[in-house]
Amino acid sequence: MQVGPRAASRQPPPVLSALVVVSSILAPAFGAFITATVLPSAIAEIGGLAIYAWASTAYAVGSILGSAGSSVVVLKMGMRRTVGLAVGVFVVGAAICASAPSMPVVVGGRALQGLGGGVLIALAHSMVRELFPEALWQRMLTVISCAWAIPALGGPVVGGVLAGLGHWRAAFWAMAPMALVAGALTWSILPRSETRDARATRVPFGRLTLICASVLGIGSIANTERAWARAALLAAAIASVALMLRLDGRTPTRLFPTGMLSLRSRIGKAFWMVFLLGMSTTPGGVYVPLLVQVLHDVTPAAAGYLYAVQSLSWTTGTLLSARVSPARSRTVIMLGPLLSAAGFTGLFFTIATGPVAAIAVSLMLVGIGIGTCWAHIGTAILSSARPDEGALTASMIPSTQLFAVALGAALSGVIANTAGLAGSASRPAAALAGTWLFGSFVAAPLAAFVIASRLRPAR
Repeated sequence: MQVGPRAASRQPPPVLSALVVVSSILAPAFGAFITATVLPSAIAEIGGLAIYAWASTAYAVGSILGSAGSSVVVLKMGMRRTVGLAVGVFVVGAAICASAPSMPVVVGGRALQGLGGGVLIALAHSMVRELFPEALWQRMLTVISCAWAIPALGGPVVGGVLAGLGHWRAAFWAMAPMALVAGALTWSILPRSETRDARATRVPFGRLTLICASVLGIGSIANTERAWARAALLAAAIASVALMLRLDGRTPTRLFPTGMLSLRSRIGKAFWMVFLLGMSTTPGGVYVPLLVQVLHDVTPAAAGYLYAVQSLSWTTGTLLSARVSPARSRTVIMLGPLLSAAGFTGLFFTIATGPVAAIAVSLMLVGIGIGTCWAHIGTAILSSARPDEGALTASMIPSTQLFAVALGAALSGVIANTAGLAGSASRPAAALAGTWLFGSFVAAPLAAFVIASRLRPAR
């Protein structure tokens, strides 16, 4: 879709454009918080503890496909029709989860939700670059981060109340109206006349499949008993990534922007930070609601709010650093990973023994750390993009984050199941799993700090 300075006369007013961007974020964001809150209740009714992490892994894998393929779909169908299609897929996925008789069916529904949600989140980031001048990019990225505060406050309420009443299935039905509102707003606000290209390059499903295969291979290790089979899955995952990178380097229609994977370029360093910090969100998002209910006897709603603390703190960190200019952003880009590492260290010591307040403070540090630097990292990426790769670069920010979330969820499942959580959600198994999880994942923000120390600020 061709929008921007050349088509300014057809653009909606900035306030309405911002409304469309925010509405595209809210539906998948509410889905994340509601699911995290009700999933332990679903496990109690239909079983499937061994594949608990797969609900998050499947969602993230679907999101990768939706996010990375969104730019091509927009060229073929236009922004308004693409949002409508994404909303439809998201609602179907929610309906499957709501009527699921077993955990594998929930996993399948979450994959469809991820596909639709990935498109919506990617389009929100693409619209920032296409509908707003460069001077407003950092501000709009801040708005996107702040938009997550609404689901962080409301999601645990909806999910916790329904789970407490024994109606966890209704929580998935509650996601549908939010997605439909996003589709209606986009359809009514965005321009009706859009430039579409029926000959647009096809979505690189082959390379995307290889990425997803690597994540699924790692996630399957947690449910594989034989050592040789685990080694084979790990080797297959590594081979899938290597083949994907080889194919992407040879094609003129690249999946990755130029320099994205290079630690020598500014855009590469920034994308690696997105990956590492995105991965840092997964242990808390996937397992904290379950662990605190088992270890500290908190209610489903309270467990949901403990998870929400991380997201609300992300918003807080974003707001606190919003006035820092790009020229002075290096300080907050370095500070963010250090705060997150401190949070993981706190969780390592408190997740098993408590108190719950200390767990909340540690989750708060993780979220504040990510929020402090996230918008500045995104600005560095957008300002480093080549003129002919602007849309691709913008859509790869959420794609990279989603890949990190998928890989992080898969690794979380491997660690938790290895610690004994797959057998039963007993207190000793949950305590050991939590300690291993947060002790292992502290490496991600520490690696991000090392990269941040060498990242030049955005222009």
